[in-house]
Amino acid sequence: MIADTDVENPDASMRYGSVSSQVADVFEPPKATDSLVLLLHGGFWDDADRMRAWSAGHALAEAGHLTAAVEYRRGKGRWQDALDDVVQAIDQIQLSGREWTVHNEVPRCITVVGHSAGGQLALWAASRASLPTTSRWHAGDIQVTGAVVMAPLADLRRAAELGIGDGAAAAFLGGSPEQVPDNYAIADPSLLTPSVPVRMLHGPDDDVVPVEISERYAAHLRETGVTDWEFTAVDGADHRSWGDPSSPSWPTLTAAIESLTKAAQR
Repeated sequence: MIADTDVENPDASMRYGSVSSQVADVFEPPKATDSLVLLLHGGFWDDADRMRAWSAGHALAEAGHLTAAVEYRRGKGRWQDALDDVVQAIDQIQLSGREWTVHNEVPRCITVVGHSAGGQLALWAASRASLPTTSRWHAGDIQVTGAVVMAPLADLRRAAELGIGDGAAAAFLGGSPEQVPDNYAIADPSLLTPSVPVRMLHGPDDDVVPVEISERYAAHLRETGVTDWEFTAVDGADHRSWGDPSSPSWPTLTAAIESLTKAAQR
């Protein structure tokens, strides 16, 4: 998601932790809803521009979705901080939902939506039930009801092998898969299994995160017997399209979010 310097400020912001970057920007829909879109921006786990998700946040709110764009700790080797922040944000939003929204209830349904590196975090959040029970991030009730990801870094081992983003995956996890296999075993979505519905969107001609990454993750879901997932190759979508509500690809994203939100509310 690319920052738009002319975009309006969020409707509200909430702190979900004591660290300065532990903040979520809130975008209110016109009508009350008990469902939430939790938006996780990209930037190869290093870009500190929190405004990059604001255009998307406003557009999703206008489409009827209460949206929280979550900032998280980034930087080389800070994968554990990022995972901690995703979990803490979800927990705090559930605990204090009425305190940070004007006219909405505590979220009953949470759809995590992530772009690029944020897609990795969204898929990870959707897969926490498959983590080893000894992991501090394991949860039987993950609180998430669905995941929509756009051009996600869904296979960190392959991303590291290809050197995507100037070696972003290896920098994030502190080394290559051979050097720190335990880190990949916890953080790599392609080594985990989601317990909620997943929708993947990727442009075949994406020259930042190649569509191969999503195709490999789709093969992983197929091989592990996951049934409620869809992968859509969106012609004409480049890597920047997913943060631009005026792009031709945007309706595909909103339709995916709408389908999961409605399914979770039944």
